[in-house]
Amino acid sequence: MCGIVGIIAAEQDVSADLVRGITRLEYRGYDSCGIALKNGSGIVINKEIGGPTKLGSDGFFEGLSGSQGIAHTRWATHGGVSKSNAHPHLSSDGSVAIVHNGVLTNYREIRDRLIEDGVSFQSETDSEISANLIAQELHGEGDIRDAVLRAARQLRGTYAIAIMVESDPNRLWAIRQESPLVVGFAKDRVIVASDPMALASGCDALVHVEDGEFVEITPNSCKILRIADGEEVEREKTPITGMLEDPELGQYPHYMAKEMAESSDALRAALALPLEVVDAAAEELINARRAFLTGMGTAYHMAYFGHHLLASLAKVYCPVVTSDELPSVVTFEQGDAVLGVSQSGETYDTLRALRTAHAAGARTLAVCNVQNSSMARQVDRLLFQGAGAEVAVLATKSAMSQSFVLARVALQAGRKNGNLTVEQHAAFEKELQELPAVIEEWRERIDQESREAAVRFLGLEKWFFLGRGLYAPVALEGALKFKEVTYRHAEGMAAGFLKHGTISLIDPEMGTAMFLPPAAEEELRQLTMTALEEVRSRGGPMLAVGSLEDSERQQVDACITTPGKSLLTDGFLQILAGQYLAYHTARALGRDVDRPRALAKSVTVP
Repeated sequence: MCGIVGIIAAEQDVSADLVRGITRLEYRGYDSCGIALKNGSGIVINKEIGGPTKLGSDGFFEGLSGSQGIAHTRWATHGGVSKSNAHPHLSSDGSVAIVHNGVLTNYREIRDRLIEDGVSFQSETDSEISANLIAQELHGEGDIRDAVLRAARQLRGTYAIAIMVESDPNRLWAIRQESPLVVGFAKDRVIVASDPMALASGCDALVHVEDGEFVEITPNSCKILRIADGEEVEREKTPITGMLEDPELGQYPHYMAKEMAESSDALRAALALPLEVVDAAAEELINARRAFLTGMGTAYHMAYFGHHLLASLAKVYCPVVTSDELPSVVTFEQGDAVLGVSQSGETYDTLRALRTAHAAGARTLAVCNVQNSSMARQVDRLLFQGAGAEVAVLATKSAMSQSFVLARVALQAGRKNGNLTVEQHAAFEKELQELPAVIEEWRERIDQESREAAVRFLGLEKWFFLGRGLYAPVALEGALKFKEVTYRHAEGMAAGFLKHGTISLIDPEMGTAMFLPPAAEEELRQLTMTALEEVRSRGGPMLAVGSLEDSERQQVDACITTPGKSLLTDGFLQILAGQYLAYHTARALGRDVDRPRALAKSVTVP
């Protein structure tokens, strides 16, 4: 999940662009960061606890210069958050510096062997062994390329590693295995990075490095080789069109607030996804021998939301399984289909699940927000969200967009298999077309009532988020958002589960957020209200999210109101309500809403 950048230029100083690059990748980790530059005195490293934005504004990186360098922003996996564990890492003899994203599973074995050979280590990380391993191989036969290849063949696990060798003034090196890596080309430099977001500094083309590949870059060229046999790989450059610029905050205090406000635009972009693409995805799910939905975190909850819509609108049963478990519980065969959901398109567990399915002959599909990501390039069919860049770690507008794309797929599936009449399909289609405007109409009220609820319940340190049917995944997502950014306990579950054990936790100190179906969903509504009454009878504070009759308002302490228009419209508005509740509670508690502790936006490690 860490962000890595390496730049080599002919003569120009690259230090400012390195810092700019890791600042653009800060969503990948901000426990610590650092840069390594090569100048006439060898390799110079500056690293410290804290993210690039804070350290950069404090002048931490000033006074450094060099025409080649590597940089890193860290999300800690092996070893705590400390200066010694921060990247870049330097080999004990000072000859090699590296930055690493991923997890090396055989690092203990290599570390023990190197220690026996007299190598000393300064950190607790798995990453540092790669610098020392390359340094040791430099003493063997062949040139630097041979040494790096020999070292890479000994590594196991996941990695994108950028490498700088003190004795080579004209080249940088990089290797990849199951961790994203791209190379960008500008007029006067070449950049290697873990994300195209770091390439906006004048790059007009890029190449994607694939698993098991080795990259040798100079100020004006890039050579790709296979790690296994050293054979060169030919790959055409991809023009960079519409590269995202740094998003501006504008009138908003935080990126999370800005991105929630952009939800309606994200849905309009999802409406622009060509109907034939949606149709083809629906066809695949209908005709598959077995079809599965999968994702992790928020993406899993949006897949769960899609699972309910496919069942209700199309009578298509697509089990939803978390990506980390899917390969363990399903033996894929030809004729199966798997639809993965991922904002970044680099989510390790979801990529692994899709690769496992593909290897067994299953068809793979993805709802994804990054068009040239690993997932987008590898699946058989891509449904591109087009929600635009998110800077805040918590997925907001992209989550709304994911669920909207899945709603379009479910609607088309219902039309194609005859579960929806022409009239029913037209009514639902009209509802989807109108949804962006409905969100704009209701967002301000949801924002205000969420702020009031956050203040009212600020003293509560533990919560249940409950819902039934389509509102079960809405509740799970609300709970996830709440704990991610407030650091307070929130447990989401289907409301029917409450009385099967967990109701014993209800007391005046346990808050409950109940997500209510519209009154038109009479049976589902009554079952949900029964759960609400069970909580109230035990003295639990109650926040309702949805529409309430006047006679029902006395049963709750506060309400975030949605129109109660239909199951579909209220589902989307209540996802948004959960986001605003988390946001305002976090603000009242003084949390960093854009960069919550211990989180990264793109989870690229096992």
